[in-house]
Amino acid sequence: MNFGEEFSLELKLANKSYHQYLSKFFGQSDIRQHYQIIIQLSRFGGRMTQKMLCRNLNIERSNMVPIIDTLQNNGYVTREMNNKDRRGKLVLLTEKGNKILESLETTFQHFEANIIQGLTWQEMYNCIRVLKVINMNLGDILSEDKLDLTTAM
Repeated sequence: MNFGEEFSLELKLANKSYHQYLSKFFGQSDIRQHYQIIIQLSRFGGRMTQKMLCRNLNIERSNMVPIIDTLQNNGYVTREMNNKDRRGKLVLLTEKGNKILESLETTFQHFEANIIQGLTWQEMYNCIRVLKVINMNLGDILSEDKLDLTTAM
C-alpha cells in the first residue's frame, strides 16, 4: 500500500470515529452538524461575515446560506447588515450561541484528556501542521484545476 492509499484510509477511519465520538456528546442536539461555525464565530469575537465563514471553512456560499438559516432559526446566530459592505451580511453569535460554547469546551477538554493519550505536544502540533499543508495543497490543485483524473485512472 502506498502513502496515498494508507493516508486516505486512515483519514477516512479517523473522520468516521471522530464524528461518532462527537455524536455521543451532541446526541440529537440541533448544533451537532454545525458546531464548527459556532467555534469560528467565537474565535473572531462572535462576529464574522458570511464570506469569511465560507472561506475559513471551505464551504460554498450556496451551502452556507441554509446552514446559517438553520442556526438562526434555532437561535444560535443572527444576521446584520455589514456597514462596510452593504452586499454582505455579518453573522453574530447570540446569547444561546455563546452558551453552547461551554458545552463545546467540555467536549474538547474530554477529547484532549482521553483521546490523544500517548501523543506528545510535538506530535499533535505536527499532525495539525501536516493536515493544514495537505489541505492547502489540495485547495491549490482544485482552484487551479490541475486535477486531471483521466491520467490518474
